[in-house]
Amino acid sequence: MKEWIKFVFGWDNTEIIIWIKSLFGDFESFLNVTFPNLQSETLAKPVCFSSGYYEIDLQLFAAADEGRTEPPSERRRREEKEKGNVPKSNEVASTLVLLGGTGVLFILGDTFIRNTAIFIKKYLPMGMKLDRFGAEEFRVILAGVSRDFFNLLWPVLAITVVFAIVGNVVQVGFMFSPRALSFRLDRITPNFKRVLPNRQTLFNLVKSLAKVVLIGVISYILISGDFLKVLLTGNMGMMQAISLITYSGFKIMMAAGLLLLGIAVADFFFQKSEFEESLKQTPSEAKREMKEDSGDPVMKNRRMQLARDMMQGNMLREVPKADVVITNPTHYSVALSYEMGRDSAPRVIAKGENRLALEIRRIARENDVPIVESPKQARLLYAQVEVGEEIPQEFFQAVVQILITLEKFKKKVGMA
Repeated sequence: MKEWIKFVFGWDNTEIIIWIKSLFGDFESFLNVTFPNLQSETLAKPVCFSSGYYEIDLQLFAAADEGRTEPPSERRRREEKEKGNVPKSNEVASTLVLLGGTGVLFILGDTFIRNTAIFIKKYLPMGMKLDRFGAEEFRVILAGVSRDFFNLLWPVLAITVVFAIVGNVVQVGFMFSPRALSFRLDRITPNFKRVLPNRQTLFNLVKSLAKVVLIGVISYILISGDFLKVLLTGNMGMMQAISLITYSGFKIMMAAGLLLLGIAVADFFFQKSEFEESLKQTPSEAKREMKEDSGDPVMKNRRMQLARDMMQGNMLREVPKADVVITNPTHYSVALSYEMGRDSAPRVIAKGENRLALEIRRIARENDVPIVESPKQARLLYAQVEVGEEIPQEFFQAVVQILITLEKFKKKVGMA
């Protein structure tokens, strides 16, 4: 951007010199009274008043200068998309419309020229004697003009509508945002910041100048080649004159469209960059958003504790159904159950350590569930098997040896 400004305007630094003192007089007092917080909240660099000039840094409103250094989150992108705020260049759609319309005229060629000539021959004489027609005749003529004019231009109109839609779809995809249609006062009364020079307004200025200069130059070059021919159209037949003018216009529009396409591509990437910059967050905003998404750590821990308590409560209610509780007397308790026809191996239905292990043993004693001390197996089962899972094959022999010693289990499986 700095290089563009220097190239176009010949400035040696990154500041715009605005001569407005002659228009507003004491402009500094005007700003201080009307916008008392302008210096501290709006401008990234204070406005300098010296020698009658007002210098404003080109980096005004840059995200970093406003403290927005954090990259945008997916939540912020989603919220902006719901509002209809997406990176989009209007230049892309308008350029595609121009190229599409010009392309249709080129394809139709002689047919379009012939139909245009017929239209002119039919209605031009009528236009010269409108004062002779009554109201009813004028209504009939107007209806005919409208009908024939639409028949002449409908292919061009249809293609331009299609290309206008395509120009937006290729940038943002198929998207409908009802919130973008809602009434917003800030669209009618834009923020004062947007009136001051910033990257967007400067880019638009350079873009507009580039379009005027490039289209002017290319039009001059192309018209120069056909200038003498255009001067002689008065001596030509109508079809020949229309054909010449149409061909010259086609060359200008196609060349201008290709030039504008390059500008549109540059504008798209600039708008995308500006959009990304506008989505950046301050560290405090990023922290607040993360806190809202993940929840307050205190509340999150409380919810996790409630979930653990609920899971433990459900687990403890299964202990009376256990066939055996294997324990390490001081630390671990693992409750196992086996249902013939349902389970292919004994299943862990409850486990716990320390206080929870003691609670499992207490419930087991109250419900006459056998308790077997096997420190090694208790530790391994607690570490490797989750509640609800069947024990792995490497535990089969040790667990079966424990179960077959229990009279209650042997009766259950019919071994007694």
